[in-house]
Formats: sequence, structure tokens, C-alpha cells
Amino acid sequence: MKCHVFKRKRRKNGKLHVSPVYSGRYRLAGDVKDTEVAFETTDKQVAETNLRLIVNEKERERAGMLAPRNLREAMRRPITEHMEEFIRELRVKRRAPRYVDGVHTHLATLITDCKWKTLGDVTAESFCTWRRGQTNSVKTLNEYLGSALHFLNWLEKGEKVSRNPLRSVDKIQGHTPTFERRSLTLEQAKKLIEKGGPRAPLYLLVMTAGLRREELQQLEWRDVRLDAECPFLALRAATTKNGKNAQQPLHPDAAEALREMRPIDVSPKAKVFPRMVPRMPRVRKDLAEAGIPVVDAEGKRMDLHALRHTFQMLLTLNGSLPRVTMELMRHSDMKLTTKTYTDAGKLPTAATVNALPSLLKNSKQGTPQGTPVGTLSPVSGRHEVSRSGTPNENHDEPGMLINTGFGRDASRIVTASHESENGARCRVRTCDFLRVKQALYH
Repeated sequence: MKCHVFKRKRRKNGKLHVSPVYSGRYRLAGDVKDTEVAFETTDKQVAETNLRLIVNEKERERAGMLAPRNLREAMRRPITEHMEEFIRELRVKRRAPRYVDGVHTHLATLITDCKWKTLGDVTAESFCTWRRGQTNSVKTLNEYLGSALHFLNWLEKGEKVSRNPLRSVDKIQGHTPTFERRSLTLEQAKKLIEKGGPRAPLYLLVMTAGLRREELQQLEWRDVRLDAECPFLALRAATTKNGKNAQQPLHPDAAEALREMRPIDVSPKAKVFPRMVPRMPRVRKDLAEAGIPVVDAEGKRMDLHALRHTFQMLLTLNGSLPRVTMELMRHSDMKLTTKTYTDAGKLPTAATVNALPSLLKNSKQGTPQGTPVGTLSPVSGRHEVSRSGTPNENHDEPGMLINTGFGRDASRIVTASHESENGARCRVRTCDFLRVKQALYH
């Protein structure tokens, strides 16, 4: 181990200059290079004492007898200071303001109710004790846990805590949503736009572009590109939920509606829908005017965000590919598109089943030729087996036809029973694995 103090020297204009204060240099076992530290002292004994303390501390840290300095310093700071740094970090990363405010509220509540003063006070037991005494919904309690985990994971990544103390805490299972949204039918959507009055363009835009409430509120005329060959919305990262830029295509009807409502010489930064994004009371009145119930017979609810569900269902029923639908919905998970936003009650399940080919031979509907169902036909009383339509058929032994087409598909091997010659009914064995092996490898 190397450990000594010295005064820095440098030569300038041919003259040697010596620093008045001491510095230290040390190298512990296993280090590949020296580490230097500066001391603001002119006393050599003070510098040597400080260096010995530093070396002793480093050795104890490596032996596991002492936590690293940054952890010890983080533990001494109030937890509220760490929380404020975390919230500032989220804002720098351009996370959605609504999300940041929610995380801030959750953390502030936990710090106060659980009596967390420093990071050392954060334990799984204190959190679970607090959670057991709450009457909030399962969804809300899981959101509190999610905010705390996000905060503590950030601290762990920044080496301010050695391990996330809430990592072992599980979410509460059995969450049932307070209500379930539904989508509008095509006729209901047309009726809502017809009766929507000044909000008709807004409803039209949501049902043909799938914008969220916050995106509608922050949409500016500079984001509306109506002069492009294919009009679109240039959604800014600061306005989207995932914090990413997006280009959302505009339906011709929506593009025409926006052209008609755009004021002459409007400022590019002017809001498209200033004070026009309706709250639930206004939506209820518009739905009543259109003769659409807010809650249907199945208990499913209709609100402004449900019009985004309508956009998804219109895409699905129009034959849009799932991956295309996911892209237009701007989802990061296919399950969210196909499960959460899909109104299963409006899928054409009955029509799809009725469109299946008939399995009955004498059905009036008829069975399409060339389909797997069309190839199913009973074998006659004789022991003849119909040949496969594939060329290159070889007769290995009597009663067996081997299809030796491309890949020598063994699934085409069919063996006919000769027991019919003795008065028994003809039987067909679909596959004899021993003969398959002999046919393919001998």
C-alpha cells in the first residue's frame, strides 16, 4: 500500500514553483493507479493525519465494515430534500405534468403519514402498516406503492440507498375498476356529432384521431398541419402521455372541420380548443341531446375518454391490423390495445361464426374446395386409399402411400387396413410411427 503527502511542484518560465499546501497520494491493495487528494493545510502533520483517516475509511468500506461515504451522507439528509430532487428530475425528463403532480402528492402523503424523516426510516413494515389502515380503493393504494417504488429505485440507481426497502412489498390483487367504459356504435357517433353544437369538431377529432383530454387542451394551431398532402397532427413531446413526439394522421372529415373553424390570421401558438374541452356535466348534456345513455344496461359508462375507445373500435371493425391500431392509439403494449380498449360486446362474433364453412356433406351452404374441411371425406368400403394431389408418390409396400414431395412430409402417410377382405369394415390408421421411421431413414 502506498500512502504519503507532498507539495505539488511545477515549472513556469524556467522557475520552479512549489505549492504552499499539501496534497496526499495513496494506492490500496488491488488498485491499478494512485488516488490523489488535496488538503487545504500547510501543516504536514495535519495533512498526514487527514490522509490516514481517508485511507482507513476506504479500507473499512472495502471490508464491508462501513457504508460508502455517499450512502452515509444521503442517510443524514432529510428525505424531503431527496423527494424534491426526484420531482425536479421527472420534470427535466418531460414527464406528463399530471403524472408528476400525482407522484409528488403520493410521496408527500407517505412521508407525513409514515413519519419518514430520513431514508433510514423507510421500511416495508411502516408502509404496510400505513396501507392496512387506509380505506382508499385498491387502484389508489397500488398507485401509492408505484410512486414509492419509482422514487426508491431512483435513489438506488444513484447509489443513495444500498437497496430499495420496499422491493419485497407486493401490489394488492383483485382490483376491480370503479366503472368500465364502452364505445359508441357508428350511428351513435354520428348522432353525437350532429347534436354536439360547437363541440362537434372536438368530438369528431377524438373519435377519428384518439386524442386524450390533456392533448386536446394543449393542442395549438402550429400542431395542425392541414396543408400537407396527407393532413396530420404534429403532437409535441411536452403534450403527449409518453413524452414522445408523434404524427397522428387526420381523417378527411376532421381535417375539413378544422379548416372551417380555424380563424383568419390566427397565432400559431393559439389553442385550437380554448376553454372548449368539456367536463363530464357538459358531456352528459350532449349525450342526452343525442339520445345516448351515459350508463348502458350492462353498467358501462360513456364519457369523453370513452370516445378514444370508440376510435379504437372503429379501427378494429374496419379491418385495421392490430399492430397498426396499436400505433395509431400510441400504446406501448399490445395488451392495452386488444384488451383494455376493445369493447368485446361490439365485436362481430356471431357473424364470424356464421361465416365458417359447413361441415355437413349435404348442406345447402356447400363446402369450399381446397380447404382443410373440404378434404375430409369418408373412405369407401373398399381398401383403396385416395392419392394425395402432390406428385412424386412412391409405393413402399402394399396398402401404403408415401408422399415424397418437398420435405417428405410424413403427415401424409396413410395406411389402409386390409381387414375388410375378411368381412370387417374398412378402417383408416392415420399414422404408424415405425413405418414412418423406416420410410424416412431407410
